[in-house]
Amino acid sequence: MKDFYIDRPSSEESKGIMEKMYYSIPESSNGKYSLSELRPVEEVYFDFLERGDKLLVLRGQGEIIGHVHFGPQRDERFSSNLSGHIYDLYVKKEYRGMGAGRTLLRSALKELKPFFQKITGNTYRFGTGWHMLKSEGFSEKRITFSTDKRLSNSRTNAFEIFRGLPEDLGKVFVEISSSPSLVQNQLQMTPSELFFNLNEILDSGGKILVCRQDEEMAGVLIYSVFEDLMTYSLLGSIEFIFVSERFRRIGIGRKLILFLSRYLSMSGVEESFFECAFESDYHLWSETIGMKEFSVLLEKKLEN
Repeated sequence: MKDFYIDRPSSEESKGIMEKMYYSIPESSNGKYSLSELRPVEEVYFDFLERGDKLLVLRGQGEIIGHVHFGPQRDERFSSNLSGHIYDLYVKKEYRGMGAGRTLLRSALKELKPFFQKITGNTYRFGTGWHMLKSEGFSEKRITFSTDKRLSNSRTNAFEIFRGLPEDLGKVFVEISSSPSLVQNQLQMTPSELFFNLNEILDSGGKILVCRQDEEMAGVLIYSVFEDLMTYSLLGSIEFIFVSERFRRIGIGRKLILFLSRYLSMSGVEESFFECAFESDYHLWSETIGMKEFSVLLEKKLEN
């Protein structure tokens, strides 16, 4: 990139970049959002550059041709280790394919390296951003699926589903904790960490669904509802789902997901999301029951 150089933007330039980020949301979200449904820019970016995150720009030809927005990862619910995160990377269309994006990414990684052992970035698989991150040593860590009430029905009719209580989690946790290596492989945490995190979710307003056959617990699902940061819509988050071993492969998990989707739709929640470890059994199961792949989180470990 001859005659191009990395620089820090002025306050006025940062404000302009924030506005460009706002108007590029339809592109960066792969069409999920349209400008007409977004909150005002000052609400979407109410904390822009106020939590330790930074901006770098690439200058050339007398103008800013691209930027990268990066900083600490803000959502570390299932990890105690803070990581760096690439929030946004943009290059003007006429300069794409010339290495501008890679220059910006490498500059951000250089700034993050002294403070973090790993760096993450969210994108869509097989897109331009995914290819660039993969070529720079990032690998898939977690994957997010979306689901709604259109999910095909389950034929498992001999089971009932109802709202549970926090103590219902303890009734299935004996089985969960009996296989710590499996929990570590599938959820990337220990059973005690999982139990603590799930109880924290329940204490923060999360709810639990229970599936039973007669008096025997067949499965549980923990979920929460939150307001979309981009719009005023309500969204669901499937925080955890578990089916006891003897009830697997008969549609219990699908039945719980379908029940939740239809239940939430009556409250105006039309879409829910489920995040799991990449290429885990949860990943394969989500695809099998018809969930739609939404995004993937990639990670790069840095050597200081």
